[in-house]
Amino acid sequence: MRRKRTLIIILTTLAIIFVFSLVINVPLDLRLLVLTPKILKYRGLIQQHAAKETLDARLVCALIVQESGFNKEAKSAVGALGLTQLMPNTAKELGVQDPFDANQNIAGATRHLRMLYNAFSESPHEHRHRLVLASYNGGLGRIRDAQALVRYHKTGDPLLWEPVSIALSQLTKQHTAMHREVWESDKPPHGYFEGANETLSHVERVMRYYARIRFYEGLLFFL
Repeated sequence: MRRKRTLIIILTTLAIIFVFSLVINVPLDLRLLVLTPKILKYRGLIQQHAAKETLDARLVCALIVQESGFNKEAKSAVGALGLTQLMPNTAKELGVQDPFDANQNIAGATRHLRMLYNAFSESPHEHRHRLVLASYNGGLGRIRDAQALVRYHKTGDPLLWEPVSIALSQLTKQHTAMHREVWESDKPPHGYFEGANETLSHVERVMRYYARIRFYEGLLFFL
């Protein structure tokens, strides 16, 4: 009976998302459509660990959609592992013994996200999401370096995402003149960062998934 009810929920959700995808015609909706069974499979774990760290489960879900497409065996070219694509050193620091174990992986990632949210406690809500996601992808140190550039050159508020996102692209060797004014070593404390475009794209993709999942919240994603 329980299995039958779950199947009905999955099929109903798929049908509703498919209809809305046709109406709205947003490509990312199609990916959510394909991943719906896995989202439903792991939603209990996501909600459990998100609640423990006082996080929005929908954002954690969006992160997993982007990071691994809910493939718990995923391994990236740079060695990131599991559902939330934890780097081996990060996983070890978080006490994750088996990053391919869904429970451990999600638990570790949510602890890491909580630490990052605490690091940006003074930033406004929407900006905080993006700063956290950028830190998750590119490293907290890179974001701190970008904030230092913004602060020194007075190009905006270092607590806000827009000026920081611009400064991320200025952490390259081509911007040594800017660095020399801020740091004695003539380069950012955490080294040059050539992956800004990738990090910026990552942030926006996760936020788009987050927006869609919130939109579908009433359509059985997170009952």
